[in-house]
Amino acid sequence: MLYSIGKVVQTHGIKGEVKIKPHTDFDRFVKGFDVIIKDTKYKIQTVREQKDLLLVSFVGYPTLTDVEHLKQQEIYTDEEPLDLESDAFHLPKLIGLKVYDQHNYLIGTVLELVDVPQGYLLRILRDDNGKTVLIPFIDKFIKSVDETSIHIETIEGLI
Repeated sequence: MLYSIGKVVQTHGIKGEVKIKPHTDFDRFVKGFDVIIKDTKYKIQTVREQKDLLLVSFVGYPTLTDVEHLKQQEIYTDEEPLDLESDAFHLPKLIGLKVYDQHNYLIGTVLELVDVPQGYLLRILRDDNGKTVLIPFIDKFIKSVDETSIHIETIEGLI
């Protein structure tokens, strides 16, 4: 099974580096670690931080031309996810969970996570009318997450 750990957002410079937006707090992007992009394994050669992104180069891909095709591609690993603390979770596992409001009313099902500069939004398919809504994935709205559901605190105009 493959686990999403980030996304190549852009190339950087002429020496084969790519900018990566990681989807994990774990040290998955380290020298020598294998990642999978577009069904091909790449071994990480170098990693350095740049704001909230990582600048990564891969063994055997020394030029801009070598990595240009990786732009906007998801990055995966086939290693099992690490154990999480009680208040943490693997973001891809949120897809498909049922979402309930503070009155335990079913709002809908998580379709996807949308990555925005401020964090993540949950795209939810509403159960009552088939429309989709976006809910910020922040503590103000997300009250609890378990293996089968997400409970949120709604405010006027959110849903």
